[in-house]
Amino acid sequence: MRIIYFDIDSLRPDHLGCYGYHRPTSPNIDAIARQGMCFDRFYASDSPCMPSRHALISGRFGINNGVVTHGGPFSKMAVTERVYGGPTPENQLLQRRLREGGIDTISISNFPYRHCATWFSFGWTEAHSPDLQSGSEVAPTVNAALLKWLRHNQGRDDYFLHVNYWDAHRIYKMDGSWADRFDDFPVEQSWPTTADIEAHLSNTGPFSAQRQFPANQSTVDLMPGAVRNRQEFEHMLTGYDAAIAYVDHHIGQILDELASQGHLEDTAIIISADHGDAFGEHGIYSDHTNADETIHRLPLIVKWPGVAPAGTRDDSMLYHLDLAPTLCELTGAEVPAQYDGRSFASHLAGTPDWDRDYLVWTHGLYTLQRGVRTRDHLLLKTFDDHGYPFSPTHLYNMNDDPYMTTDLSEQQPDVAADLNDCYRSWLDQQSEKPYAMPDPLMGELARRREKTDR
Repeated sequence: MRIIYFDIDSLRPDHLGCYGYHRPTSPNIDAIARQGMCFDRFYASDSPCMPSRHALISGRFGINNGVVTHGGPFSKMAVTERVYGGPTPENQLLQRRLREGGIDTISISNFPYRHCATWFSFGWTEAHSPDLQSGSEVAPTVNAALLKWLRHNQGRDDYFLHVNYWDAHRIYKMDGSWADRFDDFPVEQSWPTTADIEAHLSNTGPFSAQRQFPANQSTVDLMPGAVRNRQEFEHMLTGYDAAIAYVDHHIGQILDELASQGHLEDTAIIISADHGDAFGEHGIYSDHTNADETIHRLPLIVKWPGVAPAGTRDDSMLYHLDLAPTLCELTGAEVPAQYDGRSFASHLAGTPDWDRDYLVWTHGLYTLQRGVRTRDHLLLKTFDDHGYPFSPTHLYNMNDDPYMTTDLSEQQPDVAADLNDCYRSWLDQQSEKPYAMPDPLMGELARRREKTDR
């Protein structure tokens, strides 16, 4: 079995055609979706990039693997090290587990260099860095390495190939002509209104409406220097859509290569992301600075021949770290007992036999927050607001208020209390695990307070 995992930075599902978006951002991704399954409630357990990918490869929440931020002591994997023989068996990462099951694992990504994510490189059969940009690499550079690998290995089978595209992450550097395809598809969403944007201009946190570029001078065609009105908002949103279309185009090149080799139909293809991005939600534009819905909801599209029924969807509440035990089960590798995630192989087959009542997730780079998500509500718990206008507790009805504009914590204290009980229960569950450790998010909070004398 050949398995290719397209890991697209900063990709929101609601900007893809297969998730109902009106603009033609993703014809190649949509084609894969028609051949497989889309997951509608798939969420990152931890954000942003560093915590998210380490949760995936370790199968553990950040509270249990030690990674909740970028840089500093709480960006390092909490792994029991041995003088010889590498990490202890219970700490072996997904890529090592798949290899033990007979699947070669290959990564084509600059991610380990981008964030000094040394543990991410462990255990792969092959790890390729497309160039030395460490975060500014572009899709043509990634594809040059990827196409070379595919052509050199076209007779090879039984591999898991991880491919990381950075281009949908700000700053959108591709040529401005990539936005031309949307000339006949104007922005449809009416929020944020002019009044909303004017109110957002009072926010002072990073990547707020007035803090996009130094001196409000953009360095690229596809982004405005600031977001001061609807025209500039639509400019930015269109730039993001152009970036998605750019990535989709380059995915199409890979699909064409697989087709030319006669391997497209029998290759499993997974498309997902590390986190999303905000476009006005909580006054933040084109970045990922908190634990809200826009940052933590991810696309998951899986074409798996002989497993996933074509053109289907799943509505179960899943974490992205559930992908680790799922891949183990589907490839015959042993599912480690210490994984926090749970295999959704049954869901992928169209016969789901479990679901969750709620999810808890963590953000630790800008704000320090945790979110509690049920099917109807999101509770945000803020431990450090990082200069954004967050109160300690926010409650949102996600069915009625998808942009999270109205805090209901005072109007509906019973609902807020119920979700807080879920949070406490989740914390208790983590503390009872044999690999439990002091909460690294609280460690990061203490470190910040010490640095700022708060």
